[in-house]
Amino acid sequence: MELIVIAVYIIAFLYSVVLHEIAHGFVANMFGDDTAKVSGRLSLNPLVHIDFIGSIMVPLLLVFSNAGILFGWAKPVPVNPYRLEKRPVSYRLVTMAGIFTNFSLAIFSIVILKITTQLFALAPNNLGILFFTILFQVNVVLAVFNSLPLPGFDGFNFLASFSFVSRLLAKTPFGNPLFMARYGLLVSIGLLFFLMPFISSIFSFIFGLFITIFNL
Repeated sequence: MELIVIAVYIIAFLYSVVLHEIAHGFVANMFGDDTAKVSGRLSLNPLVHIDFIGSIMVPLLLVFSNAGILFGWAKPVPVNPYRLEKRPVSYRLVTMAGIFTNFSLAIFSIVILKITTQLFALAPNNLGILFFTILFQVNVVLAVFNSLPLPGFDGFNFLASFSFVSRLLAKTPFGNPLFMARYGLLVSIGLLFFLMPFISSIFSFIFGLFITIFNL
């Protein structure tokens, strides 16, 4: 059963991060930037999105260490903001598309769980119940993590699209593209460990909110 749970976690995680990245590229394409489409990144094939560290090593490490949380990332979809129409609003929509997708998948999953538990007396270890439970959990985690205003995360990119924030960042190492390319991810990982108690409280609040709203 343990192997089945791990397999379900991996499948739910992979397609959640894939749909997250496709959403970025899809919205960018809507506003005139077809970079992701031309690059073949609007595909449901997970192989074109996999990042060795973020999609394989980090999730497996978290799963086998029983960390109680599954997080990771796919290769970022290429977006050329200068090709987007109706900037900067369109760019902000592009940055938020992945988060919106993950929250939508979380809501879809919990609605399915609500319907099935009301109509059928299915055990918690039923494969379908297990899949949608994990899909719900994974997408809440991805949505919250990507909303954080940390370098390389969607929340950071969203805030940086505002001119006053961009001016402030320009006075710090975070406004230096070379610094960000070399150290941005490491800084974010370090901040995640430091902020984990606060982030855990956010997860508890959101999970509790969903459970209360849907009476599960």
